[in-house]
Amino acid sequence: MDWATVREGSVRKPGGRPKVVTEIRQLARERGPEAIAALVKVMTKGKSEAARVAAANALLDRGWGRPKPSDEPEITHRYVVELPRVLTKAEWQEKYGSIVEPTAALEPTR
Repeated sequence: MDWATVREGSVRKPGGRPKVVTEIRQLARERGPEAIAALVKVMTKGKSEAARVAAANALLDRGWGRPKPSDEPEITHRYVVELPRVLTKAEWQEKYGSIVEPTAALEPTR
C-alpha cells in the first residue's frame, strides 16, 4: 500500500473497493428482477399495511431515487395574524382627535 499517494483527510482506501464487495454487488444485481418481483408481491398482497408501505417505498426509491434532502426547514406551525380594521376619517378623529390627520400619520418620517 502506497500511503504517499493518499491525500490527508481522504476516506478512500488505496486500491479501491475490495474484490469481495464487487462480487457481492454482482450477485445481488443478478437477483434484481426477482427482488423487484418480491417487493411488488409484498406491496400488493402483504398482510400488514406497514409491509406494503415499506415495499412501495423501496420500489419508488429504486425506480426514481430517494428524495433529496431540502435545505429549507419543514413548516410545522402556521400562524394567523389578525390585522386591525382600518378606521374611517370620522372614527380616527373621534379616537385620536384632530391633532394628527390620518394621512399625516402614514407619511414616512425623516
